[in-house]
Amino acid sequence: MMHLRWILTNLIMNEIFLSVVIPTFNEQKRIVQTLDQLLVYFSLQHYTWEIVISDDGSTDNTVILVEQWSQKHPNIHLLLLPHKGKGWAVKNGMLNSNGIYRLMFDADMSMDPGQIENFLIRIQQNCDVVIGSRNLNESVKQDEPLLRKLMGRLFNLFVQMFAVKGYLDTQCGYKCFTSQSAEKLFEMQKIWGWGFDVEILMLCKQINLHVEEMPISWHHQLDSKVRVFSSTFSIIKEVLLTRIRILSKKY
Repeated sequence: MMHLRWILTNLIMNEIFLSVVIPTFNEQKRIVQTLDQLLVYFSLQHYTWEIVISDDGSTDNTVILVEQWSQKHPNIHLLLLPHKGKGWAVKNGMLNSNGIYRLMFDADMSMDPGQIENFLIRIQQNCDVVIGSRNLNESVKQDEPLLRKLMGRLFNLFVQMFAVKGYLDTQCGYKCFTSQSAEKLFEMQKIWGWGFDVEILMLCKQINLHVEEMPISWHHQLDSKVRVFSSTFSIIKEVLLTRIRILSKKY
């Protein structure tokens, strides 16, 4: 029944059903493998889709590899941006997508593509945003370094106290939006760095969007771009700035 609904939606509206937005910065070591795995997954689906690679000014061979790959696969689109941060890349990727639903998807493949369907099922149940969570009881986390785990817990306490309550994992790189919520939220987004996830959830509260947190299975990648201390302190600064903007009615 769910697949039939997806097919009918695509036929009636003649639109792309799902856009997968992948922010990239110097991902030459793994971007082709990520795209290969996504293609295998989508080859088994019955809906229209696109992948938007939103490149944040890579200085390695990421762009060349994606361009070569996209020549064989017209569903792949490359968005070239000056280097300003992950939030900047996600913002532009979301606003340059065409899907009825738009999924933020990290290039490191720490979540298997097979879990995409769970996001789609959830978001069609009267949700505006569905966020993946590594910290719910049903979630599975593998190989997470102890320092990252401890910093994550401390950061979540900070978020609960000073930003937005009710979410156990604001920083997971897998979030799904309706086209309407994506266009509202990412037009409003001002944070271009790592703190954009919290900003987006704060804005969801601000404009009364329905957000659900969903458990995922997540596997830590050894070459993750996240630098625990520098990234955490940068996010804290950006979150406090977002709080000031909200209180000052600057959104």
